Amino acid sequence: MKWIRDHCTANELELVRVENFNDRYPEEQRADLSLTHFTIARSESPGLDGWALPTGLPPTAARTARRTSKGRRKAA
Repeated sequence: MKWIRDHCTANELELVRVENFNDRYPEEQRADLSLTHFTIARSESPGLDGWALPTGLPPTAARTARRTSKGRRKAA
C-alpha cells in the first residue's frame, strides 16, 4: 500500500479510492490472498500531446520474446 502511494506522489497521480475485496475469499484463505482495487486519477488533465498513442516498433528484445513464445520456426 505504501508503494502505491509513493508511486502516485512521485508521478503526480492521485489515489482516489482503495477497495478491499478480501471478503470474497473463504475465511481460511484470507490470510494468504489479497484482492484490492485501486482507483487512480491524474492530478491535472493532460494536454493534447498527453493523449497521443505511442508510435514505432517495440524494442528488439520484446519482439524476440514474443516470437519465441509462439514456438520456434522450422528450419528450411
